[in-house]
Amino acid sequence: MGAAAGGFVGAMGGSFVPPVNVTVNRTTNKGGGGQQSGGRQSHFILGEPEFNSAEDVRNYCNHVRALMLQAAIELAMAAKILEARLAQAQTLPGDNPIQGRMRARKVGRSLKKAADGATSAAKGAVTTYGAFTREYADLMRPRPQRQAPTNPFKF
Repeated sequence: MGAAAGGFVGAMGGSFVPPVNVTVNRTTNKGGGGQQSGGRQSHFILGEPEFNSAEDVRNYCNHVRALMLQAAIELAMAAKILEARLAQAQTLPGDNPIQGRMRARKVGRSLKKAADGATSAAKGAVTTYGAFTREYADLMRPRPQRQAPTNPFKF
């Protein structure tokens, strides 16, 4: 079963990686969310960043994490598929098959680095929310109001 049929046979010949689909659904019920003035769509993939509350920061970081994880999975799979396809290509005259596979790995390595960057961006989004909760925890917790003293100090 080949890559076009939904499966993938790796360069090692015996490994099988099933197709993985990740779907991210984002719905917001805020008025005008994700649109600019004049009814035009936002230029941002995740919509206009609105950081008006702790929930907005958490939601934005979660959406960044989900999008970057999906991108990382797709890029890593694309790197493996590209590497396998190039490894099956005809070798140059005078080359042995090992050199062909080494060239295929060199080409696929750049997509693998892109996948690692997307994973790093997902980690950065999680770290951002962790730093936000740590640095602004005092402001997010409701503070008890001090009662007025019942016995005022008298001179």
